[in-house]
Amino acid sequence: MLSWLAENSNYLLIPGSISTGAFSSLLSKGNLKLIEQIDDLYAQYKSGAISKGQYDYQRRIRLDQFKTNIGPMERLLFGDQTPHEVIRIARGGGVPATHNITSNVNRLRNLASYGKYGGYVLTGVGLAASCKQIADTDSRQEKNEILVETVTSTGAGFIAGLTVSLFLISNPVGWGTALVLAAGSAAIAYGSGKLAREGYTMSGAKVDLVSGMGLDSVCR
Repeated sequence: MLSWLAENSNYLLIPGSISTGAFSSLLSKGNLKLIEQIDDLYAQYKSGAISKGQYDYQRRIRLDQFKTNIGPMERLLFGDQTPHEVIRIARGGGVPATHNITSNVNRLRNLASYGKYGGYVLTGVGLAASCKQIADTDSRQEKNEILVETVTSTGAGFIAGLTVSLFLISNPVGWGTALVLAAGSAAIAYGSGKLAREGYTMSGAKVDLVSGMGLDSVCR
């Protein structure tokens, strides 16, 4: 299995990184803020700053946008109910009126963290696969090419992911845009690694990075 993974890791890593990245993007701070704002609207309604009709209208606008944004993910996140049915004021039951709002925000925020941890797992799998590739080749040149590609790809992926995360803090995005952002990040990581490897090969560099970093004793 490890041998197959070492040769075909991108068949798993690229689709996996796109799916986990898109999932995290859909449950980003920008999208969750749409739900959090309903809590603020309810406080304004109770204080008399806005009417019940205004509260209902503003709540519907935000949930409509959230529902549109998550698209096909709606059933996965809310089952047979819609966001409008789930995220509403609690009636009785000995809980605060905004209990359903805050509890769902917390639940979705926890789900978003799974995408982040999934990204860590995929990075670990990619590094392990690269280590296996280094161990399986006798060519010092190829060992170093694999290392350069892996380090560059991982670093570029991290920077791309951080950039997307910063953008998503205040920008709610739909599922289509989430897929594009995730695919773009994966493409940047993959392409950067390939370009770095090609550049290292064409430069004719003789520096043995693998030995210098002590990877021969780790990747064996």
